[in-house]
Amino acid sequence: MTGDNSISRERLEASPGEIYTETIEEPVYEFKRDHYFDHLVETNKAWVLMLVETDLVPESEGVTLLKALEDLQTDGPEALGEYNPDYEYFYSHMEQVLIEETTEDIAGNINIGRTRPEPLARMETRERLLTVLDQLNDLRETLLNIAQREVETVMPQWTHYQHAQISTVGHYMLAITSALERDFERLVDAYDTVNECTLGCGALAGASYPLDRELVAELLGFDGFKNNTIDCVAGGDHHMEPASAMANMMTTISRFCQDIYTWHTREFGFAEIGDEYAGSSSMMPQKKNPYPFEYVRARAAHVTAKATSVQETLHNTNYQDIKDVEEDAVYPLFEAFDETSRSLRLLNGTIESTTFDAEAMLREAEDGFASCTELASRIHRNTDLSYRTAHRIVGDMVLRAINSDMTASDVGSDLVNESAEEIVGRRLDIDDEFVHEALDPEAFVEVHDGPGGPAPKEVRRRIQDQRATIDEHRVRVNDLRDRLDSAAEMRAQRLEELTQ
Repeated sequence: MTGDNSISRERLEASPGEIYTETIEEPVYEFKRDHYFDHLVETNKAWVLMLVETDLVPESEGVTLLKALEDLQTDGPEALGEYNPDYEYFYSHMEQVLIEETTEDIAGNINIGRTRPEPLARMETRERLLTVLDQLNDLRETLLNIAQREVETVMPQWTHYQHAQISTVGHYMLAITSALERDFERLVDAYDTVNECTLGCGALAGASYPLDRELVAELLGFDGFKNNTIDCVAGGDHHMEPASAMANMMTTISRFCQDIYTWHTREFGFAEIGDEYAGSSSMMPQKKNPYPFEYVRARAAHVTAKATSVQETLHNTNYQDIKDVEEDAVYPLFEAFDETSRSLRLLNGTIESTTFDAEAMLREAEDGFASCTELASRIHRNTDLSYRTAHRIVGDMVLRAINSDMTASDVGSDLVNESAEEIVGRRLDIDDEFVHEALDPEAFVEVHDGPGGPAPKEVRRRIQDQRATIDEHRVRVNDLRDRLDSAAEMRAQRLEELTQ
C-alpha cells in the first residue's frame, strides 16, 4: 500500500519505485521546481481568487490559502523540499506544503475543477519569448548602426560564390535586418499562440462547477482562454511555434555568420572583429580566430535540432494529455531558448566590435567584373542593340580580358569593340570614358537607386524605415510585458483587498 501521506495514489498499491523515481519522477520534479515554482504559486493565487469570487470556497478559507501561498513564495522553491515519492507530482508537493500550513480541508479545495497540466510552460515560454524579442531588436539595431556607418562602403556581392554585382556593406546589412524583421513577426505570432490560458479545462472535459475561466485568464495576463477543453490539454503548437520561429531566425543568423567569417579570412581581408571577441592559438602566435561565428553557427544547428526534437516528440502521439506533450516537448524547447539567447548576445557584441576594410573591398570591386551588367545596360541604352546582344558582347569582352590577364580596371573601349566586331560585325560608338564610367563600382552603386537597391540615398531611406519599425517593435514588446505586469498588479491588489 502507499504511504498514509500520499496524494492521489489511492488507486495504486505502491509508491513510485526506485528506478521510476530516479529516472523520471525526481528529474521532472527538480526541473519543474527550478522553472515553474513562481508560476505555480501565481496560478494557485489566481485560482483561489476565482474560487472565492464565484463562491466555490468561503472567503475565510480563501484568505487562509492566499496567505499560505504568500508565505511559501517568500520562502522560495527550497520550501518544497526534496522529491518525495508519496507526493509524486510537483504540484502535489506544493499542495502538501499548503496542507501543512492550513489543513487538508482547506488546501484540498485548491483542486476544485482544476486543470492538469497547468499552463506553467506557457507562462515560462512567454517570458523567454519576450527576452529573445528584446535581444533580437538589439541585434537589429546594431546592424542598422553598421549599415548607417558603411552606407558608402562599396563591395562586390556574390551569386553561387562568384562575383555578381556591386553593392555596399550597408545594403548587405539591410538584407539581414529585413530577414530578422520577419523573424520578429514569427516570434510574436508564436507568443500569441502561447499566451492562451488552459485553466478550467479539467482533464479534458472542463468541470461541472461554475468556473470563471475568463477571470483566471485575465488575472494571469493571458489574452484569453483556449476554448476547446480537449485542445487545452492536447495541443502542442505552443511548443512547436516558438521552437520553429527560433530555428528559422537562427538559420538566418548562421548564414550571416558564415559570410562575416569568410570575410574575416586573410584571403578576403574585408572584416575584422575586436580582439575582445577573438581567440588565439597556443601553438601559432600569428593567429586571431573569429570563434564567435563558429559558436553561433554550431548553436544554430543545436536550435534547429531542438525544434525538430519538439516536433518529433509530438508526432505520432494521441491527441490527448500525455507526457510527451506536457513534459518531454518542453525540455528541447527551453534548451532552444537558452542557445538562442546566448547566441544573440554573443553575436550582437561581436558584430558591434567588427570593422570593415573599405579599401580592400573597393579594390576587389574594381578588379572584378561585377559591374559588367551596367556596361551591358549602357550599351543597350546608347545603341540600337538589344540587351541580349549587348550581354553577348560584354561576355565575350570578359573572356578576352581574363585570357589576357586583365582586370576590369584595365578594360577600355578597344577591347569592347573587339568583341563587338566578333559578335555583330562592327565597332560601337563608345570611348574609354563610356566604358570606365560603366565599370566604376561607385558609379554602379549610385545609379542602382531603385526601391531596395544599393544606392546610398535608397539605403539611408530604408535604414530610416527600419529604425521606425524597430521602435514600433520595441513598443509592442513593452506592451506585452506591461500586460503581464498589469496582471501581476491586479492579482496583488485583489489579494491585498481580500486578506486585509
